[in-house]
Amino acid sequence: MNKWMAVLLAGLMAAIVVSGCKANSTPHSNLPEAAELIERISEAGKELKSFSIEEDVYQIIVDRVSNTASTEQIVDTLTISDIIKEPFQMHVSSDTKLPTEDMSMEMEQYVTKDAIYMKLGSEWMKMNEELRVKVMPSMEEEGYPWRQLEPYQSVQDVLEVSEEGEHYVIRAKLNESQLIKFTESYRNQTNFRGEPLTDNYSDLKIRKANIVYTVHKDTYYPVEISLSTDMDVTLASGSTFSIESESRSKYSNYNGIKEISIPKEALAAK
Repeated sequence: MNKWMAVLLAGLMAAIVVSGCKANSTPHSNLPEAAELIERISEAGKELKSFSIEEDVYQIIVDRVSNTASTEQIVDTLTISDIIKEPFQMHVSSDTKLPTEDMSMEMEQYVTKDAIYMKLGSEWMKMNEELRVKVMPSMEEEGYPWRQLEPYQSVQDVLEVSEEGEHYVIRAKLNESQLIKFTESYRNQTNFRGEPLTDNYSDLKIRKANIVYTVHKDTYYPVEISLSTDMDVTLASGSTFSIESESRSKYSNYNGIKEISIPKEALAAK
């Protein structure tokens, strides 16, 4: 959501992430409780220095132009990322498909603590500082995938934990009353810096927030995360959007990325 959306114009495209493995589920008397498992996942995340993600996000975004008019846009984005958490570095390749072919877009990015370089078509450019400052917190959130579980701690009693082969799986499918509690928790979220995540929103209504979060049993590192969400968002600017999103993220290459080299032509971009 931001955390979930890769961009929603500094908050409108979601990051967001991934479907759990459907291995045969086996009952296990020693299954951890959801709260305990979330704590283990969070602790394990501190040892996760680098990793790769493949994300597929399908969104239906409806812009409520007025009470009687709206425009709908379908956005399907496949993103492959390599991330080093400290000092923060990121390489991103994305392919975004829009309803009309001439509006589809391929993009490559290199992100550091101080700069974001983007390649659209054959040209490299450097993101202006004002926009970089806005999007950087959501970029850095990609390094903390376990934080996607945090708003679900308000509804821990309905989280289901199962053991599926080599994995633990946390599932949540929230009803109307649970969504009310979840929405309040989501509103109060902060990023890893302690800054509000929903600062750009003046109103937020969540109709669906289902998650399947799969981790390795031995390391508690994320394997796949899937999110199915449906919400209305009103930005501080007054614009209102309905955003229905299905996302799947697959994680790999744990602690295997030692360096991300930025091409000279990107560094030379203005």
